[in-house]
Amino acid sequence: MDDFRLRVFTTVARLGGFTAAARELGVSQPAVSQHVSELEKELGCSLLERSREGVTLTTEGERLLGYARQVLHWYDVINAAFDKDDVFSRGKSLPEPVRLKLSDEKTARVWTAGGDIHIELD
Repeated sequence: MDDFRLRVFTTVARLGGFTAAARELGVSQPAVSQHVSELEKELGCSLLERSREGVTLTTEGERLLGYARQVLHWYDVINAAFDKDDVFSRGKSLPEPVRLKLSDEKTARVWTAGGDIHIELD
């Protein structure tokens, strides 16, 4: 599970160019340009300022980058949770969250998933 357009966009932003992103992602430079253009068209705004020196994020691009990183993180968590080679997907259940008492009225649940530690306050 993945939205490749978001992965392309974040890679272009991180590397500062379409050609470098294409190399890292293993796709053609025109494919990278097309994915970014489709994303811009869908969102109705320009995400990148293009120049001979590379690309820089627009204000909207900066805003999207934060969300895109979070979305891609959770895609990775989902993929890890359903990984067929993962020990938990072979008939074993995931460990239950640990409940910690913080005060008479507050508790926290702590668990791991996809290599991350999660904390939820009750």
